[in-house]
Amino acid sequence: MYSHRLFLLFPVFLVLALISCAPRTVAPPALDGGVLAVAAFGQPRHGWEHLSSYRSDHPPLLAPEIMAGLDETLQSLLKDEPGRVVLGPDATRQCQELALSKAKTEGGGLSGLRYWLEVGRCVPADYLLVPQILEWREREGGKWGVNEPAMVVLELTLLDVAHQRIARRHHFEESQQSLSEDLLQARKFFRRGGKWLTTQELVRDGLREGLREMSL
Repeated sequence: MYSHRLFLLFPVFLVLALISCAPRTVAPPALDGGVLAVAAFGQPRHGWEHLSSYRSDHPPLLAPEIMAGLDETLQSLLKDEPGRVVLGPDATRQCQELALSKAKTEGGGLSGLRYWLEVGRCVPADYLLVPQILEWREREGGKWGVNEPAMVVLELTLLDVAHQRIARRHHFEESQQSLSEDLLQARKFFRRGGKWLTTQELVRDGLREGLREMSL
């Protein structure tokens, strides 16, 4: 028998009050037009791949087909904007190899920022979006009850290539909880249909949230 169950045992007015009081984020201004390159989803294992200080004790090693599916999901969620050209992972793969080769030839330490900016210059692109999976746990159970809920940690980092800086970053970290465990997530709970998500569905939720907050 599943250890987690969804029981709606709270007064409706309390749930509605929590929903109405939930904080709303304000998206930053939209980016200017130009070329936006999107790297393939990665699972950073080397220092030069990281763009934040987050480190996993047990970094995931996902199958290529899962990573390809995440790339497709991200591409499907990116908005078309007037004056913006979006280049997918095919445009960045070779540049990632070239950037690493160049850094090894030149010698010296290679930071994640330096590496990814070099990738952006190689494309070339005005902005480079780097999506990374840092933690991943599959759901154990079904959509109406679980032994272990899905969990994911992902980061989206947007680089301003021309100004050589990180323009925006979104960190998404969630282990799904039932409404009875976390009333503050009532809005999210009902939007998800009151069911337990798979890890891929949780990632899609995180990407949707991140792209909205980053105005992408």
